Amino acid sequence: MSAAAITGLVLGIIGIIFSFIPIINNVAFILGVIGLVFGIVGMVATKRYGKRRGRGLAIAAVILTILAMVITLVMQQATGKALDDALGTSSTTSQSASSDAKKSGGESSSSAAAASGAQDTEGDLDKLHVKIVSAAKSGADYNGQPTVLVTYEWTNNTDKNQVFSVATSAKAFQNGKELDLAIYTEAPAGYDSNASLQEVQPGATQQVSVGYVLQDDSPVDVEVSGTFDFSGAKVSHTYQLQ
Repeated sequence: MSAAAITGLVLGIIGIIFSFIPIINNVAFILGVIGLVFGIVGMVATKRYGKRRGRGLAIAAVILTILAMVITLVMQQATGKALDDALGTSSTTSQSASSDAKKSGGESSSSAAAASGAQDTEGDLDKLHVKIVSAAKSGADYNGQPTVLVTYEWTNNTDKNQVFSVATSAKAFQNGKELDLAIYTEAPAGYDSNASLQEVQPGATQQVSVGYVLQDDSPVDVEVSGTFDFSGAKVSHTYQLQ
């Protein structure tokens, strides 16, 4: 059994766990880099005519370490943006809210209730406009499990560059349980794994596709909310899979 593959896998698992924890996830990125090297060495050692076993472990190590690094970068960007927004806009937001409350009176409570409700298929999430374009069965993930490919379209109406996976929280559910993200060894047609991590300038519109691992053939509930929108507003739709 390839020791490099096992070492890379262990580092990948630790890196995934640490990648969600601010500050500590700096260590996760380093572990991801080291684990990726071990994973690649393990893949070379376990190739078809190699002398070592454990090619599956080596492939898993490479996937996990790359995920650990990507999640670390995304979480660090999200944390930095949240701190910037909190420090830069907290006073302005409180003053604006107080002024609006005095002017609108009883109308403010009704508009807030409307904003916190679910919007079917398309709607606004704070300064983002989001549309759930489609949800359809797709190819199997790396583990051979069936998947559903959900396509979103969103417009960045803020005054800063935004990233879909950071600015929004897009989830899919079956039987009331959240579905895992799909990892493809062969990308389905029209799927770009990097799209959700690309920056979009103010006023620009982008389409993003995300794969989820299916549990069965029951309906899929898709929900999108704003990561930094605490009003409770969301865009959702239920899809019957064919």
